Amino acid sequence: MDVIKATAIETAEREYLRARVYHLAQIEGNPYAARIFANGNFPCFQVKAAPSPMFNRIYGDASAEPQAIVELLEQNAAYSMVTPYFGPPSSLEPCLSVAGRRLERLKGWTHVQLACAIEHAVHGQYAFDIEEVTSQSLLAFTALHASGFHTKPAQRAASQASFGSLQTDKALTIYVIKEAGEVVAGASMHLASNGVAYLGTAVTQKGMRGRGFHAALIAYRIAQAAEQGALTVAATALANSQSRRNLQRAGLKVSHSQSLYRLLER
Repeated sequence: MDVIKATAIETAEREYLRARVYHLAQIEGNPYAARIFANGNFPCFQVKAAPSPMFNRIYGDASAEPQAIVELLEQNAAYSMVTPYFGPPSSLEPCLSVAGRRLERLKGWTHVQLACAIEHAVHGQYAFDIEEVTSQSLLAFTALHASGFHTKPAQRAASQASFGSLQTDKALTIYVIKEAGEVVAGASMHLASNGVAYLGTAVTQKGMRGRGFHAALIAYRIAQAAEQGALTVAATALANSQSRRNLQRAGLKVSHSQSLYRLLER
């Protein structure tokens, strides 16, 4: 595993998720109880109204200062906080011993991280019209996203609102595909500060899957990333998913695996 490359991918993903939480925290009255705080040079974030592992993360230097990570997990134990570890798949055990505490790997939250230099990515061909989301189509995309990822009803509002930073956050863009005026697929891209174009969440309407929308959105976002000066393109996928296969066809290669861990009760 190339540690420098892997760290760059993790940084880009962290920026993308932080951006979504930051927007929630800026909404007047902070209705979702979102907050961003620091662990040294690492941003951490929390959304009390949406106890999803996507929005409730502690980051830090796991090798140099593991105690700081554990203390933050303990302090925020009531809010479903998790911390990511990354490395070769064999290194991500079901349980870890960290600073005298046991951490348990979350079931279903181990992914592969993929990347390649922008010049090695394959733009590909597609026969669909792809457009940048507008204020009118954003609601349709967020509804599709919530349905596609089986977001719990109580958490849907926060998840949908987290994409609302498009008007102010120029690093985040969402692209959609429509049929008969209806949004049937969409995907996000975040241009991180380290030159990595992170291909974020992608979703296709259930009845429209298998028609190549996801592959087209990958190719389109790669082209957009190249135009905007990105140095690297990266993405996350489940190891045995069609998403991973589509990303690899576009030239991305597996860098490492990432698992999320939570603190076990004493």
